[in-house]
Amino acid sequence: MVDEATPALVVVVEDDEPSRAAIARLLRASGFKTALFDCAEAYMAAPPASPLCLILDVGLGGMSGIDLQQRLRRAGGAPPIIMTTGRRDELVRERAQRNGCVAFLWKPFDAEALLTAIGSIARESHA
Repeated sequence: MVDEATPALVVVVEDDEPSRAAIARLLRASGFKTALFDCAEAYMAAPPASPLCLILDVGLGGMSGIDLQQRLRRAGGAPPIIMTTGRRDELVRERAQRNGCVAFLWKPFDAEALLTAIGSIARESHA
């Protein structure tokens, strides 16, 4: 999926360790580097430079993924964001989309849906 000499970095902010590990395995198997965080605060304390995109869970402990998305957007220059959640709430989806997420995936989501969203981001970044 990645055609660059250096694999693109995808950041995952997910508080559920099995979900975080599964996403990381999928991304690495697809040729991406990963940076993993268990909460928004950990990401804010040490954000990696130049990620291709962020995969944010909505329901994080502490600051929510939506709150992190808003904070990054206000600061300017936020990378593309893919939001995920197991909470079936259309208002949350609408809020994330208003804040500019490029994809919103309900858990459990299909691996292909995630890789398709990341592939679109990668194509846009090279356009």
